[in-house]
Amino acid sequence: MVRSVGSGADEGTTSGVVVAPDVDGPGAGAVVGPDYASWGQRVFAALLDNAILAGVTWLALGAGVTVPSLTPGWGTSAEAARAGGPLVLVPIAALVVLLVLQGLTGWTPGKLVTGIRVVREDQHHTAGLGRTLARWVLHLLDAILLIGYLRPIWHRKRQTFADSIVRTVVLREVLDLPRRPRIVAYSAAIVVCVLGLGYGYVPISSGSAADVADDSPLCAVETPEPTLVAGEIRPAGSVSINRDRRLWTVRETRTTHPGAVLTWTSEPSVRDTDYRVELDARPGSGEDVAISRSWDIGSGDLDSWSDNEGYTHDRTIAADEDTHDVQVNITDADADAALAALDDQPWIDVRLLADGQVLAECGGSVTYIEAPRG
Repeated sequence: MVRSVGSGADEGTTSGVVVAPDVDGPGAGAVVGPDYASWGQRVFAALLDNAILAGVTWLALGAGVTVPSLTPGWGTSAEAARAGGPLVLVPIAALVVLLVLQGLTGWTPGKLVTGIRVVREDQHHTAGLGRTLARWVLHLLDAILLIGYLRPIWHRKRQTFADSIVRTVVLREVLDLPRRPRIVAYSAAIVVCVLGLGYGYVPISSGSAADVADDSPLCAVETPEPTLVAGEIRPAGSVSINRDRRLWTVRETRTTHPGAVLTWTSEPSVRDTDYRVELDARPGSGEDVAISRSWDIGSGDLDSWSDNEGYTHDRTIAADEDTHDVQVNITDADADAALAALDDQPWIDVRLLADGQVLAECGGSVTYIEAPRG
């Protein structure tokens, strides 16, 4: 039968060197060559290891942040605006642990489950920490058009560019320990990989919304100006709530979308006035404005209803006065990073302008309450 020999390999493993069947005859016991891991095995092991890193990242920081990888690439990083604080070091620490395991043993949980091992090309010893770190960095060469990552398909030693440069190979090897420690090691690796897949790759998401509380500030306005005879301005908006469930854990992400509701009447003589709404929002505990937006509401002498990105405008024309109902909200995707800085009780300042002149303004702290879930 085909077997492995331990010459030059680390203790506690079976070497990936294949020998001929141990029978009488020519060539009996001759070394055939290293048993290199297939490209499919390497890909499967990488998926398992990267799932572990993705799961750790999600548990520490939630969705939408950059996930470290044992097979780095040149792709565009995900938005990491919410990944602040010391927890951002958790996925980095997980990556370091996997690199240390690979450098000292040749295995990671994914490689152990798959039955492959990274070793030095010459003596099939463990690669060591320095060589392992260099190999990880040099994987960036493999990521160029993915040519390096595909190279093991046709290369004689199944090496990527990084493998060739640092002189490592990936062999088919299994852990050679007494039965009880071997069962413990493989069981732990399987559990870690399954948890990684569950937390890293299998999201079950649900969302809801929050409305403005009844005690949000309301400013009543009366002026002698024909462009605004009387009206009300209320800072408003909403909070989008995303609940991301993976296995037994639910993470909640809340994003505040500040807005305002404005109602006013104007005289028929000023129907050509260009109205504009401006809004500034900042955290309730802060002084710096986190985000500002403005909307050109426009003018007209006919009944109209506009539904544009970020605002709606309902204009009712009458003989004695015109009525305007406007609602604005900051919902554009470009604002996500700035909106992440707001809390559930932001301070919102709203201004109504006519032909560039401020007619009325209102500001105050807004509290949001979650709408009933259907």
